[in-house]
Amino acid sequence: MEHYIVTLFVKTGHEEDVIGYYQNLEPQLREAPGFNGRHIYVAKVGTMAAEVRKQYSAEELAKHGESPHDDPGVQVIMIEHWDSVGERMAFSKSIAAGRQKEIIPHLLPNHSHEFYADRSVS
Repeated sequence: MEHYIVTLFVKTGHEEDVIGYYQNLEPQLREAPGFNGRHIYVAKVGTMAAEVRKQYSAEELAKHGESPHDDPGVQVIMIEHWDSVGERMAFSKSIAAGRQKEIIPHLLPNHSHEFYADRSVS
């Protein structure tokens, strides 16, 4: 089994556009040879920071100042499972290249996509 993981950073407020794009591919994925399933995860922005603020004192938090930044975006992670790398690549090639232009305006430039080996301890 091959694990294909995509990490996207979406412009804040554009999450549903990107998620909808990938959800609309679901019927094609289900028909693709070698496809074994996919999960799409969207960060619950601010949840971790809010919990840290509850758990740590003001003095502890002051030691770890947060640097200012522009829109950090919303992280979207997709994890797909395929029988082989070649079958995933064949699926990618089968999608009309022009269709991906639909999501480009919603994305921040930093993203990754790669195949991963499972090193989990069972």
